[in-house]
Amino acid sequence: MSKRRTLMRELSRTRYAWNEYVREVALAVGIPDSYRPVIMFLHHHPGFSQRSIAEFVGVTTSAINQVVKNMLEENYLRKETDPSDKRSCKLYLTERGDAVASKLHEKLSEADDAITALIGAEREEELMDLMDQLTKFIRKDLRQC
Repeated sequence: MSKRRTLMRELSRTRYAWNEYVREVALAVGIPDSYRPVIMFLHHHPGFSQRSIAEFVGVTTSAINQVVKNMLEENYLRKETDPSDKRSCKLYLTERGDAVASKLHEKLSEADDAITALIGAEREEELMDLMDQLTKFIRKDLRQC
């Protein structure tokens, strides 16, 4: 007996394929996939703490600590003490980290463009609107069913 094809299964399958692709891109630009979310977060939000990164990525601070430690040792990041709170540190990309972030961003933008070319800008916009509607439904209305 085969599983019934559903929207949520297809979305999960698509998300899984996208995550596989992003992992491959991270490796192609020279970083382990575990560095990718940290690099991309700090590329867009320089000076945030490890705690902020962990919350964004959805992992514990202890899980992100080892990744950040390795990235500091490999010169992808630099750490500065927060002048307003000496117990807190802010993280920034180094030149090396920024170069990797730029390459990664470029490759993922190319992938986005290829997806847009495949389905067309108008259909892509419709799909994004539907996804937004579905997200809102899941977060609010579905919980009341």
